[in-house]
Amino acid sequence: MMQKEFAGIHGEFKQVHDMDKVFVDEFDRIRSDIRDIKTTLGPLVRLVAQQEREMSDITIRLNRVERKVGINND
Repeated sequence: MMQKEFAGIHGEFKQVHDMDKVFVDEFDRIRSDIRDIKTTLGPLVRLVAQQEREMSDITIRLNRVERKVGINND
């Protein structure tokens, strides 16, 4: 009878251990995905910021040209 109880407890511990392994594996996968996202987003954020600066510069230059030729978009 005691042997069966110990065997049952051992089985439950094994199930818990297996579940822990699944959680750890899943967290590792999620961590890897997040690292990939950060690696991809870093350059994209810099690229967008650069394009926004260029667009702002082009808008300023266009406004100057419009003022010089007498086109007023106010």
